[in-house]
Amino acid sequence: MSLQSLGRYAFIQAKLRTRIGSMLTEQQMLHLIKSQTLEELLHALQNTPYAPLLELYDASADVQRLEAWLFARNIRLHQEVGKLLKGVHTDAVEALTRKLEVENLKGVLRLWFSNTVKHQNIDYRFGYLYQDRIVSAIDWTRIANAQTYEDIVLALQDTPYATVAASTTREQIQQEGLFYLETALDRIWMHLLRQVISKLPREDRDLAKSVLDRDVDLKNSINLIRFGWMYQLEETQLRTLMLEGGTLVGTPEFEAYLKSPADQRSPHQLVGRRFGDLARQLKELGKASLEEQTRCIEQYLFTIRRRSFHVMLRGNPFNFGIILAYFFLEERQDALVRLLINGIYYGWDEATIREAAL
Repeated sequence: MSLQSLGRYAFIQAKLRTRIGSMLTEQQMLHLIKSQTLEELLHALQNTPYAPLLELYDASADVQRLEAWLFARNIRLHQEVGKLLKGVHTDAVEALTRKLEVENLKGVLRLWFSNTVKHQNIDYRFGYLYQDRIVSAIDWTRIANAQTYEDIVLALQDTPYATVAASTTREQIQQEGLFYLETALDRIWMHLLRQVISKLPREDRDLAKSVLDRDVDLKNSINLIRFGWMYQLEETQLRTLMLEGGTLVGTPEFEAYLKSPADQRSPHQLVGRRFGDLARQLKELGKASLEEQTRCIEQYLFTIRRRSFHVMLRGNPFNFGIILAYFFLEERQDALVRLLINGIYYGWDEATIREAAL
């Protein structure tokens, strides 16, 4: 690694370590879980990066505005990190930020679907969506208010999502909903990200690729179990859900799982060889419901992901790992705050919130 690269990562390491140091601690999270009201929770978040939530809630008493603020904050943090870097490293952070752009695009497409297919009023909902530029130049209002699906295709024609949009028709959406279009957007995001990652210097490239491959395997495993076992989608449908990369797709256990009759699939076919501990946990669950077993699998796979990022944080500080770990920690923290807000607002008891959060 060059002295210039070392200097760049030393600077970024210092900046991101400061931010990580201001994140909520496990002790703070345990305290927040005990909050009885939303006002108590938001007051407890004073002197943290989430302090603006209290003022926002006092002004509107609107939980959806709090969620919109959290989403906008995540975008801003990604963009700020991108500005700390140069060249292909900036491109890599931008490619990571596209995940948020895809999520926003899905949200706008759902509004359009509600408006034109279900004939529901969307005026109040559009105000909660992020409407500024994230990565690509997208006219969010034009998409939400499109009279036809062809208008959406035109609105996206100069973006990386043009091909995906053009390969879908209004008739398909009316029959199948937005599920397959949304998963296609996920796949194009992953493809674009891998293209950029391949241009990083070797050490950063190898590290980022290993992280992507692990995440893809975990996401594909979850999709195979949730949609192939719980909802019993057919083989061809399941194959279209698979994200690019990883080591699971194409293995004997993957092929055996897909080719099994939908009502005879078992998660043990997928996880038995790779995750022995998980297989034992599932065995201990016995005749638990499909939903409980699926939740157990998802929690286990997420724990693996969390541990790997914490290991990365303790590793070599002079590579792209510090950035990937920082984004994960911010994403995890935002998700927990969002969970607490919604859990308290909708009247969950402390035990339910604690189980979901921890």
